[in-house]
Amino acid sequence: MIQITEKLVQLLRSNPRIDASILTSYCRIISMYGDKEDAAALFRIFTEQPSDYRHALLLAPVMRCGDLALAEEIDRFCFEQGRLKEGIPSEVLHVLGYMGYEKYIDYMVDCICTNDWYLSKDACLGLLHLPCESHREKLENELEKVYGQPLFPEFLPALSFKFANAQIIPRLLAWGEQASTDCNAGLILGISMFGHTQKEQIKYILLEPFWEMYSIGTGSHWWGYMSMQMVELTFSELISALKDQTPVVQEHAECIPDKRTLEHRFHVLHDLLELKLIDDPNPVRFAPLNQESVIELYKELFQWSNEHKDDSVTGRINTYFGYDHPLMEKYMQLRIRMEMGIKQELELQAWASSGKINM
Repeated sequence: MIQITEKLVQLLRSNPRIDASILTSYCRIISMYGDKEDAAALFRIFTEQPSDYRHALLLAPVMRCGDLALAEEIDRFCFEQGRLKEGIPSEVLHVLGYMGYEKYIDYMVDCICTNDWYLSKDACLGLLHLPCESHREKLENELEKVYGQPLFPEFLPALSFKFANAQIIPRLLAWGEQASTDCNAGLILGISMFGHTQKEQIKYILLEPFWEMYSIGTGSHWWGYMSMQMVELTFSELISALKDQTPVVQEHAECIPDKRTLEHRFHVLHDLLELKLIDDPNPVRFAPLNQESVIELYKELFQWSNEHKDDSVTGRINTYFGYDHPLMEKYMQLRIRMEMGIKQELELQAWASSGKINM
């Protein structure tokens, strides 16, 4: 067991009402560096108060560090007569799916269309990792029943790759233009599940205003960032695209998007970069990781290419919207956060080169 897990166990014993943000930070590091021993220790803590939302946070490192032996232990504690016991959080379905535990596939499929958003979401996330051949027809039928509706089981479209090929992508895109922005996370995730061939489609979704892929309370931007990883779309590519759309000398542009569209795109880029700094792990086990250097992204955002003209992202915001525009303040705050991220990145590099940790 790594030392930080021991420290977290001690903290939970001495202060069971530990702040959720602190607890989440511990869990994120344990997810990165822990193993099955850490997962087992945290699951034991979880079992003491499984209905406490703080204890539910422990399921993230349990999921990422556990093995099938622990999955069987989770099964024994959390299920009764083939379904989750009362008081057990639905995240357990995601956990077992992520761990490759196949016993409850039928139950998860039945949970998709229940009138419980959390249960449906976690069932879908679990099923992403499990074989669904025997349920292909049912999954397709359930999607066809709600296709085109503004509200639907939000993560059902994420399972499209289980029963369809990439020819379904145009239908999912068209659906996104009709769907409520409170209900489109599963659509972008579903498109991304077809892999890097959908990079341009994910870029389009992120940059188009009607998808609302920025932080306004829907959570869609978080799923947008996770979908970026699935298709291996980089921030460098997004930054380059936005710079191409906002030339320093406006007369050189063939076609500049309208102001509202540009504002939206700068907001999206900002909010996605904030998620990069938070570094939440992807809920999909087989997702590629975004390994772009914060240092390099900082250069692309804030460095001038020459000493004569400010062609940084903030310089372009000033050119197109003025220095007093709210976007300028957002990006200046982002700059400060990225400077802190640079310090952390350099510290990790130093630790790695000394052989104290494995990067």
